[in-house]
Amino acid sequence: MKISRRALLRGAGVAVALPFLDAMRPRRASAAPEDAPKRFVAFFVPNGTDPGAWHPRAAGPLSADGLTPCLVDMKGFAAEREWPAGDAIWRDVTMVSGIDHQVICSDIHSPAMALCAHTDGGGQAVPKKATLDQYLADHIAAGTPYRSLNLSPTDDGAVTQGFISFRDGGEVEDAFRDPAKVFDTLFSNLGNPSEEMDNIRRRRASVLDWVREDARRLNQRLGAADRARVEQHLESVFELEKQIQSTTGSGCAVPGKPERVQDLHGKFKQMIDLGLLALTCDLTRVLVLQYSNSWGLDFAGYDLPDGVGTWSDHFISHKLGDRDRATDLDGLPQAEASRIANARVVQTSRFKVRRFAYLLNAMKAASTATGNLLDESLVLYTSENGDGDSHGRKNMPIMLAGHMGGFETGRVVQASNVPTGGLHCSIINHFGVELDRYGDPASGPIAGL
Repeated sequence: MKISRRALLRGAGVAVALPFLDAMRPRRASAAPEDAPKRFVAFFVPNGTDPGAWHPRAAGPLSADGLTPCLVDMKGFAAEREWPAGDAIWRDVTMVSGIDHQVICSDIHSPAMALCAHTDGGGQAVPKKATLDQYLADHIAAGTPYRSLNLSPTDDGAVTQGFISFRDGGEVEDAFRDPAKVFDTLFSNLGNPSEEMDNIRRRRASVLDWVREDARRLNQRLGAADRARVEQHLESVFELEKQIQSTTGSGCAVPGKPERVQDLHGKFKQMIDLGLLALTCDLTRVLVLQYSNSWGLDFAGYDLPDGVGTWSDHFISHKLGDRDRATDLDGLPQAEASRIANARVVQTSRFKVRRFAYLLNAMKAASTATGNLLDESLVLYTSENGDGDSHGRKNMPIMLAGHMGGFETGRVVQASNVPTGGLHCSIINHFGVELDRYGDPASGPIAGL
């Protein structure tokens, strides 16, 4: 297991390099300490939602009292099977409406296009240009051992269904589909004492000893002001030494190997937990989480209201009249069948939001050197469709969360039929890559986002 020098020496965010001293003039000063890492997480769920029950009615502040039926669990919720109870997340989320993905993807169900902002041109629904996660990885990976991590419990190997991360030219980024494999690849060596880890500890101690001794020698040749700066810097070094006594840092505690489960939901929860640990340990700064393909998600064992039962998410999304529908409503009066079908989509949408809330709460609980994962991240919630019933993609269910770079949350931003390129342009700009326009069709950043 390779561990970056940044992960080992970052500690409380204090650089080992000496501060700028008057004695350094007129030479160039040392580089300033690095800012907090910038991280991106994509969270994909299939089959869209019911836009009328999802999107807030007006732009402006988001409030607990103004949450739409699909979003009410953003106020908090009780435990469900393997998922613990969740705290309120609405203050950590920006709702974005009016994103037009219809012009991007010609296929009615293509998770592969969910993170793409360039039209497939009526082709095979496979990205021709890098997806958003891969574009950002080019700019924020920063030498981490894993340029990006793509985790999905679906066994679907079809390129349009089982993958959502692509490089230029339709080159697919492989995905982990087994939590045990994720653990073995990322953490099996990290959790065991070894000669390599002992060597790492010795090298860190050696570096800090050298810094202290070198600074003491330097002090003999400095003026009073510079000596005060060096003494202050040494205090920071001593604090850094305390921070990095453990092998992996403040929030990077390696767990035991996850138990093997077959259930899609259990596997996905394990993948979320392992993916966030990889972020905390600075093994990667780009994480892609794909809950399912367009067909494999169901809610068996969760006892959701309104008779959701064991029907698949795909069948629930189609409500009435479609071939792929929940047929138990066929004998009911039209009005009653419609009421139940609409209520079921709300229930499954709420279920997906609760899983997103679990992700955000887990990120808030994950301590890093400069705060927590949610402070250092921008998180995107998305799907392959906007309206699961009609396959409409002109008003996508987009949420952005996290506080990276001071990103503003607890609000609603309404775009007006802005292509996906505008959303991605706004996100990319928040990562410090200044673009005027992005995507095909190209669009500039969304006003206010």
